[in-house]
Amino acid sequence: MTGTTAGMSRRTFLAALAAAGGAGALAGCGGAASSPGTIRYWGIAGEFASTEAQMLEAFAQTDAGRAVSIVKSTVPSNGTGDATSVITAVRGGTAPDVWYMDRFSAAQYAALGLLEPIDDMITRFGGDVEEVRSRYVGFAVDELTYDGQLYGVPTECDTRGLYYNKGLLRDNGIDPDELDPSNGPPTLQRVLEISDQVTKRNGRGDYTQMGLIPWDAEGWGITWAMGWGARFFDDASCSLDLTSEPVLEAYEFLYDEARRLDFPRVDAFKATYEPPNHPPAQTSFYGGQQGFIISTNTYQQSMRKYVPDLEFGATYLPLPEAGAEPYTWSGGFALVCPKGSSLSREVWDFMSFYTSAQSQAIYVPQTFTQPTNLELVQSRSLPVLQQELSFFVSQQEFTQSRPPIPVGQLWWDSMSAAQENVKLGSRDARTALEAAQARVAPQMDLYCPFTMPSGYGQPAST
Repeated sequence: MTGTTAGMSRRTFLAALAAAGGAGALAGCGGAASSPGTIRYWGIAGEFASTEAQMLEAFAQTDAGRAVSIVKSTVPSNGTGDATSVITAVRGGTAPDVWYMDRFSAAQYAALGLLEPIDDMITRFGGDVEEVRSRYVGFAVDELTYDGQLYGVPTECDTRGLYYNKGLLRDNGIDPDELDPSNGPPTLQRVLEISDQVTKRNGRGDYTQMGLIPWDAEGWGITWAMGWGARFFDDASCSLDLTSEPVLEAYEFLYDEARRLDFPRVDAFKATYEPPNHPPAQTSFYGGQQGFIISTNTYQQSMRKYVPDLEFGATYLPLPEAGAEPYTWSGGFALVCPKGSSLSREVWDFMSFYTSAQSQAIYVPQTFTQPTNLELVQSRSLPVLQQELSFFVSQQEFTQSRPPIPVGQLWWDSMSAAQENVKLGSRDARTALEAAQARVAPQMDLYCPFTMPSGYGQPAST
C-alpha cells in the first residue's frame, strides 16, 4: 500500500468535516441505526469481490448468518489518508456498520474520532477482549490498537521478501541455490555483487539488464531503515525521530546507489520495459531483464497469472551486516466500525466469522495473501501455506508493521518524499530526512502523551 496525498492533521480534518456537512463535534453524530437483522457493509471491490462473495455466502450458511441481511456497497479503503468518504458518511447518517479498511489508517482515523472502539461490543456479546486479541498475529492487532482500545479485527496480511529470477542468474554464472532461504538471509554486500554481475549495458552506456534496483517496488526507504533497526518513534519522549542513525544509514544507502547506478539511466531502463500505462504482464522482472525485485507474497499471484513459466525464488531481505537478525514488514486490511455503527450482535458475529480460520481459508488460496488468524497460521492446513506461501508465512515470527501512529499517513508521505529527493539527488539523505522531521514532528506533538501498543516491534506469537 502506498500513499499519494498529504496526511491529515486535526486542522485539516476539521476543514474536511465542515465541507462534509458541518464542523460540529463528531460525538453523538453517528449514522442512522441499521434495521434489526441488517448489516450495512462497505466491502471489497474489483478482482477479489467474487472471492469475498464466497465468504459472505459461507457466513449466510451459519446459524448467525441465516438471520442477517448484508447490504454491501463498495467504498475505497482510503489508505491514502483521504478520509472524505467516511467523514461524509458519518455526518450524513449513511456510515456503514462495518468497513473493510486498510489497517494502516486505523490509528489515524481512531484519533480523529471516525471509528468506534469495539471492546465494549466484544464484552457485551459474551466475548473476552484479550481472548479476541489472542486469535490473531500480534503485529496486525497492534495496528488496530489506539489509546489502549481495539478498533477492529485483521483480515489478512503480507510480508516482504527478495524475489530472484533463477534463469537470469544462471545465465550470468550465479548458482541461484546460493540464495535459497534455507541458507539464511543474504548480506546486502553479496546481493549487490550478484547484481553487478548480472547488470549489462549497451554501447551507449544504457542498461539492457539489471540486478537489484534498491528503490524499486517495495524497496522503500522505510523498508531498508527497518533492516538497519529503525523504530521511528520513541515512547519515552513521545517523539518521532526520522533522522536517527538507522534511518540515516538506510537513506544514505539509497542516495549512494542512485549516484553509483546513475539514476537517470535506471529510470530510462524502467521506462523502456515498463512504459506509462503498460499492461500488467509487461514488467522488467517478468520479462527477464531484471534479476531481483522486493515485493510481497501476493506478487506470486500475479506471476501465476501472467508468467506461469517463470522460474523464480524468494528469500529474505538482504542484511546490512552479516549475522544481523532477519527483518521484514507487513501491511493488510481489517474490518472496522465507523462512527455510528450499530455495534450489534449481528455485527460482531459477522466480524468474527469474516476473520475466522474458515473464512480466511477461502480468501487466502485465491489471493495469495497470508492469514492473520493464528489457528490457520499455526496449523498450515492449506496446501498454499505449505508450498507457495510457506517461506513468507514463516517470516511472521519476526515481521513488524509500520508505526501505528495518529499521523501515519503524513509520516509515510514525508518519508516517501525524502526518498524521491535522495533518488534524484536534489537533497542528500540528512537534509531530506530533516525536512520530513520538520513536517511530521509538530503534527505528532499534538497527540502527546501517546505510546505505541505494548507489543509493537516484538516477535509475533506464531
